[in-house]
Formats: sequence, C-alpha cells, structure tokens
Amino acid sequence: MWKYESPIGLLYIKELKNKRYGLFYNEILIESSASPQAEADNVYMHCTGLFEWDSLDGTVFDLPNDLSEWENI
Repeated sequence: MWKYESPIGLLYIKELKNKRYGLFYNEILIESSASPQAEADNVYMHCTGLFEWDSLDGTVFDLPNDLSEWENI
C-alpha cells in the first residue's frame, strides 16, 4: 500500500481482492487500475474522477510524478 499526503488529505493506493489496485480517499474507492503505477499516474495527471483533486490541476506543483515518490507503507 502507498500513501500520498496531498493538499486535500491522504490518498492511498492499495491492492484489491480482485488483484487490481484502487485509489482511495476518505476510505472510499475512487477508481481502480491494473497497476499501482497507473493509479499514481492518474493522480499526477489529475484525472482520477475525484473532483476535489482533479480541480486542482495546474495549482499543485509539489506532487509525486511516480509511484516511487509515494510513501510505501
């Protein structure tokens, strides 16, 4: 599991029971992908489907651009 302390709060990426990886915010599954890197890419590109995050596109500059920059917990 990985976490990113974003300006809107904690975002988590964790493996789901179906072997996909989900992006979570406030304990709610926002979306899932085949890889955790795909989820990290969506966060970086502000295309998660989470309005609170996606609407910050162009205003957040210190964010991880790769899964290796997320905290692995």
